[in-house]
Amino acid sequence: MTKTANPFLDRITIYPVKSLDGMDLEQAVVSEGGCLLHDREFALSDLEGNLVIGKTNALVHTLRSRVDFEAGTISLRDERETAWNRFQLFEEKERLHAYLSDHFGMDVLVVRNSTGRLLDIPDLSGATILSTASLEAVTGWFPDLELPQVRRRFRATLEIAEVPAFWEDRLFAGEDQTVEFSVGDVTLLGVSPRARCVVPTRQPETGETTKAFPRTFATHREASLPEGSGLTEYPHAYYLTVNCLIPPTEIGKTLRLGDPVEILGTRPIP
Repeated sequence: MTKTANPFLDRITIYPVKSLDGMDLEQAVVSEGGCLLHDREFALSDLEGNLVIGKTNALVHTLRSRVDFEAGTISLRDERETAWNRFQLFEEKERLHAYLSDHFGMDVLVVRNSTGRLLDIPDLSGATILSTASLEAVTGWFPDLELPQVRRRFRATLEIAEVPAFWEDRLFAGEDQTVEFSVGDVTLLGVSPRARCVVPTRQPETGETTKAFPRTFATHREASLPEGSGLTEYPHAYYLTVNCLIPPTEIGKTLRLGDPVEILGTRPIP
């Protein structure tokens, strides 16, 4: 692969409520559980403990959300509403649950875990990473889509600038191996590319499906693989972002916009 100069962290996005809207940050602390503080700290659940997420319930896409951690509040509105409905996260659970249950047409609760257990792959992916150029390339494959919408479809936590499209393919290695890299003072381990689900096929605000999205994506992705990409070892090309493990040694450290990114080498999966 061609060496690129000066890659840096250009965007940090956490998702306080799993499957709901993201929150852009200038810096993020690595918290207990090897994830970014407040990322997927909350989730929606039915009465049987099944999470209500975009993979299984398209109504998630029509629910806008804002979380204020200092005030301990969450604001929600249906995409068709103009006014926000504000709730205290801990003192107004009954009212909050009633609003959510009405939106989904079934009993829905808010659950909490601040140690990363609500992440999709909590033990192997405390963060996901990709390049801005990759999102720009994907946007070009779909004439009706724009970059901010594509970014919202793939929901990465870390975004790198000043690298070519799919540069992040160099951040994973073979079986049982990781790629060690640093973002400023924080060391991360790239574990594997992330296979995508139904969520990126849908318009983020409405849940409307983009026709033939996985097939179109995979065709272009395969044709755009950078030299030496490890994705050739995988059964298909419907992958974007890299799963990153954040070791326990990094808890308490801070990622900041502008932090340089440097690949350090490979090491076995801990």
